[in-house]
Amino acid sequence: MTAALGAPSRAAQSSAPSRPRKPFPWFKYLSVAPLGLFFLALIAFPVGLLLWMSFGDVRLVAGHFLWRGVGFDNYIAMFSDKVFGIALWNSFVFIFFTVTITILLGIGLALVTDRLVRAQQFAQNVLIWPAVIAPVVISVVWLLILSPQIGLLNKILISFGISPQAWLGEPTGAMASIILVDLWHWTPIVFLFVYTALRGIDSSVLEASSVDGATYAKTIRYVVLPLLVPAIVGVAAIRLVMGVKAFDEMYLLTFGGPGTATTVITIYLRQVFFESFEYGYGAALSVTVVVVVVLVIALVILARSIGKRFSRGE
Repeated sequence: MTAALGAPSRAAQSSAPSRPRKPFPWFKYLSVAPLGLFFLALIAFPVGLLLWMSFGDVRLVAGHFLWRGVGFDNYIAMFSDKVFGIALWNSFVFIFFTVTITILLGIGLALVTDRLVRAQQFAQNVLIWPAVIAPVVISVVWLLILSPQIGLLNKILISFGISPQAWLGEPTGAMASIILVDLWHWTPIVFLFVYTALRGIDSSVLEASSVDGATYAKTIRYVVLPLLVPAIVGVAAIRLVMGVKAFDEMYLLTFGGPGTATTVITIYLRQVFFESFEYGYGAALSVTVVVVVVLVIALVILARSIGKRFSRGE
């Protein structure tokens, strides 16, 4: 009886709080290990190898790469490389116009599509489909349109008694044609981002604006566009990277010509790597381009954060 009174009952034992299990100490590290290995294998290692190559004279001899250290000679050589300067300028022109115009067109198309009542779904499908076509197919189609000899556009001009134009045969026309092809191909991406963000705006915000007597134009300017800024900045960064990577249109339509009129940085890198076989110098050019792109994106993000602080009055 005394033992029974002194021992805790089963009910008391079951109601007593159980000790929390001590978590596995390495779990948080093991859970991100696959991502870390993926990063090392596909990003850190190639970038590190590229950086290592940029400080050397790399030659392919008997199927093997031979590396000889040259310090910063490859980076110094860029300052006297006229073609590299031309390629940078062409890339800047191409990126500036394609990013700016696709952003404006994407916003405009998103606003117009949002106003449609019956044909909204049809408009979405029509506007999206150019972006799902492979760049090679897009380039071939536009080559059949813009070709000076067999192009459809020149045949239409001839039928109206207008002399054919060398759309891809003169510097200004070639760059304008490349920009036009890129706009037609990638404006749907901007439209998709902006339209998705536009549809996500709370309808009560728009209703409150109309109740306050704001016109549609003022609602767009002071309510809708500020709410779309995150989506616009995000898609602008994506278009910036896409502009730096652009290769197919120039390679298939103009091959960087006439002369160096459409030689952007990707075309020039191909020439350095696969025609001149200057792997060390090409690696230095690649590292420089990556650094410039990262700095530009960082400046955009910094400017956006500063703008937010000023708008909040901090």
